[in-house]
Amino acid sequence: MKKLLSLAILLLFTTGAFAQDADPNASNTVVVISNSTKLSDQADVFSVFDQYERPFWNSLVSQGDLLGFGHMSHSWGDEYNHNVYFVAEDKSAFFDAWDRYSTELDVPEEVMSETQRKILKHKDNIYIHTAFYGNGEITSGTVMLNQNRVSYADQGTYVSLFREYSFPILKEMVDDGKLNSFGLLLHEWGDEWNTNFYFQADDELQFHEAWSEYLSVLSSEHPDVLEQLVDMTMAHKDNLLYERVPQN
Repeated sequence: MKKLLSLAILLLFTTGAFAQDADPNASNTVVVISNSTKLSDQADVFSVFDQYERPFWNSLVSQGDLLGFGHMSHSWGDEYNHNVYFVAEDKSAFFDAWDRYSTELDVPEEVMSETQRKILKHKDNIYIHTAFYGNGEITSGTVMLNQNRVSYADQGTYVSLFREYSFPILKEMVDDGKLNSFGLLLHEWGDEWNTNFYFQADDELQFHEAWSEYLSVLSSEHPDVLEQLVDMTMAHKDNLLYERVPQN
């Protein structure tokens, strides 16, 4: 993937880009660029992103070339602590936007080189984003990324169950102000975590309350569905991330 290391510093999730009519079958593309850096370099890397990249990506969103983008720092989980995600109509739209980034971003070469030097580890993932819903507000907050490995023979069933049973529960929680957004991220290119979902909340406390309520409702109203989802999950890990939305 062309120069994905360049300055872009996961997922994936500007809430406004995920707001929609309640259609669990809707889909778009999410690209997540995950990086790790030393904590002592974190402030510098964030500063470069906010000064040079954020305005550029904002302009592409304003022009309709992207549906949205976001920058997330790491709160708990694996080593990827500087993450950028992009929401696009499809892969072609993302790569068109990335080509513009590669040729049009105005940043001093020495700044680019120094920032790249501080990136210790890097990976990219492309997802089909579906069964998503949000309140339309763009806010900072906690993002829980629930990553799962599901057999491709079972993935269709997993997605169908999520759309039919999980989506209505979570949509009601968003409408009631208990969550900001949620969605499914299905692996299209990248690592082995092929069936993932996220919650975005104001903070960790709200996330934990929402997570507890979701499991309680699903287990009480559809215990067989919860059992099926668990049984189809071959491996699992969680990451807590923090969506950064600087205040002007």
